[in-house]
Amino acid sequence: MNKKISLGAAIALIIVFMALTVSVTMVVAMRQFNTKLGSVNQRQAMFDYITEVDKVIRQHYVGDISEEELRTALAKGYLNGIGDPYAEYLTASEYKKESARLAGSLTGLGLEIAEQESGVVITAVHKNSAADKAGVQKGDVITALDSAATNYAAVSQRLESGGKAVITVTRGEESTAFELSPSTYTATTVESWMIGTTGYVRINAFYSNTPKQFSDAMKALADEGAQSYVFDLRYNVGGVLDAAQEVISMLLPRGTYAQRIESNGTKTDLVSEGTYDLSKPSVTLVNGETEGVAELFAGVLQEMEKTNVVGIQTKGRGKIQEFYNVSSDGSAIKVSVASLSLLEGGLIEGKGITPDQAVALSKEEEGRFAFLTEQDDPQLKAALSILQSGTPATPGTTTAPEGTTTTVAMATTAA
Repeated sequence: MNKKISLGAAIALIIVFMALTVSVTMVVAMRQFNTKLGSVNQRQAMFDYITEVDKVIRQHYVGDISEEELRTALAKGYLNGIGDPYAEYLTASEYKKESARLAGSLTGLGLEIAEQESGVVITAVHKNSAADKAGVQKGDVITALDSAATNYAAVSQRLESGGKAVITVTRGEESTAFELSPSTYTATTVESWMIGTTGYVRINAFYSNTPKQFSDAMKALADEGAQSYVFDLRYNVGGVLDAAQEVISMLLPRGTYAQRIESNGTKTDLVSEGTYDLSKPSVTLVNGETEGVAELFAGVLQEMEKTNVVGIQTKGRGKIQEFYNVSSDGSAIKVSVASLSLLEGGLIEGKGITPDQAVALSKEEEGRFAFLTEQDDPQLKAALSILQSGTPATPGTTTAPEGTTTTVAMATTAA
């Protein structure tokens, strides 16, 4: 039996519904307003506090105040107080230099050094840098700086300053002086060569020019008949997420391989465009200084069963930073805005990537890392052994260098 609702009753129901809607909206709006008001009050209290400190200092401090230095210190202090270990304030010149570095453009003498028993040893000479053009070579021992005897700290400071320098080096029995002036050169982020039938690819960083260098290296190794690959990410401190994604897309078929999680919880899939697909066996080398998007590379290829990871637990730096200009003078702040998460292993931050086979270097081997070869590098030897045997590493297997006792804690990862 059909029942009819009178026009008056229908209007009454509509009015009640509208009243409820308005009430709910008002409650939600009031909660948002109170939250914002609380936030505004907190910020106002902070500003009042800083103003009071500033007032006391300007009334009683006997010295002179540099407004520029004070502003910089305030910005740095603010970032130090937010609990983000990766946050940083950069002056205009620092931001310009950092932007250039991430783009793969470096300025300086083009040397890298390490302190060894023989002295301050040059461990790398960047292609087309001032040092490279002058004839400085990897393995040269620096004995003097501007004609004065020197040590590692002094040379490091001079290289960081980027100024002109005269360095004296010994090479075998000969001693040679080089006058070097800083210049801009393109960073070599990818190095490669053949070890037997294995293509060895060292990725030093993920800068904007890394994908092109990686693609060229893989093509050259394939042309030389590479039957397997070693990707060496030891001491790779990461870099640009977009660059790492491009490289990963060269090795995986089309599909999602990880996620980016924003500060508000929003998740964005990281997707391979399927440009290539690594079909040959590979091993990826990592250590405790492998961090950031380098960990993403290793973790993704490990989960997708494209590689076996050999080395020791990585650093566990899995947050993404972005730069923001904060004034017209060109200064900027760097702050963490999102986290990287593997599909199965979860967040990388604070955990890192667990190797399938744990192999440690001794202190002595770490000290001369730049000069290790497939004959005396335990981690590289383990990688080549896996590839030659055709047997994947067993997760949790631990190999320590001769004469060294190593304890490795293996972590269980969960999505």
